[in-house]
Amino acid sequence: MSHPLAQGRYQTPLRYPGAKTGLSSLIGNLIESAKNSSQIRKVDLLVEPFAGGASTSLRLVGSGIVNRILLADADPLVAAFWQVAASDTENFIDRMTEEHGRHVSLGGSTALDRWDYWRAWTPNPGMGEATARFETAVKCLFLNRTTFSGILHGSAGPIGGRKQESQYGIGCRFNIEPLSERIRYVGHLYDTNRLVDVWCKDWKDTLADVPEWHADLIPDQVVAYLDPPYIEKSEKLYQRSFYSQAGYPPSPVDDLNWSDHFPHYRLAEYLRNRMQFRWVLSYDAKPQLLSSPWLYAGDRMTPSMTEKETLGVKEWRISKRLVSLRYTASARQGRGAADELLVTTLPPATVPQNSDFRPIGDMSAGSDG
Repeated sequence: MSHPLAQGRYQTPLRYPGAKTGLSSLIGNLIESAKNSSQIRKVDLLVEPFAGGASTSLRLVGSGIVNRILLADADPLVAAFWQVAASDTENFIDRMTEEHGRHVSLGGSTALDRWDYWRAWTPNPGMGEATARFETAVKCLFLNRTTFSGILHGSAGPIGGRKQESQYGIGCRFNIEPLSERIRYVGHLYDTNRLVDVWCKDWKDTLADVPEWHADLIPDQVVAYLDPPYIEKSEKLYQRSFYSQAGYPPSPVDDLNWSDHFPHYRLAEYLRNRMQFRWVLSYDAKPQLLSSPWLYAGDRMTPSMTEKETLGVKEWRISKRLVSLRYTASARQGRGAADELLVTTLPPATVPQNSDFRPIGDMSAGSDG
């Protein structure tokens, strides 16, 4: 790609809690290695069902490791942001610039009043769907750039606190020029069909719908990259999103509460038994992920005969590696290095095993406990 941000250090307009420095390049290395196999010559489409800040997808499509990306997120704020940034780019930039000039740049009580406004805002029942989506996107960006660690939900407050006595005020992360460049990059990807679509769907609907829309690429030219909430997560990061039955989206999303382990088991069961294309999964390195047969203790997918015959699900081998990352938000104790678990059905012979992609061993001895 010739776009100046394609190889840039920062590409996503969103700050995301729990962002993992270095993971995008590791996922890229993993997929690039897989393209040397006889099964996978190219990856035409990368699907990211927990899109969030989408830094991995943007990095991999910009570098040419994958040809195209599809983003999806169950959180209507996040999905609306990517939809509007992609398809209504310049109007969105104009609105962002207006919000900054009228409120954020003034700081103090004016900016805090606007922060309170957006925190409480929900779509008006009489608002059209397109307008509701646009305003939802504005809410997402405003709160993401003015809230501690970019946290959209829960108890996080404005950057600088209510008294704004910190040297870092509420507008310190709301930088118009770089944000405009990154949003235009998203629009460029959409205009050139590198970003093929953005869905407001949960992970299960996303993974089930991809084969219907891209049947010609199944199974070996599509890879899903999944980065679900931590198995032991902070409630302040991932509380249930707002929704409005009358506004955007048309119906509420009900899978955003990961406060118990049941959603993790549902995801694992789907990936092990019903997934129709290759996948890469990243998690915080917790021993129960590899000790439980209901999670990822097995070394092979185990679809039933019905799933093999009706869905074409393969019995792919499952590879597991540990990688070391630096976390950039308050999701961890401090901002040091921590182990991350990678689980994948990419061809086993291509999955690296070296100082970057370490064998599992005893995960309880890792830096993350």
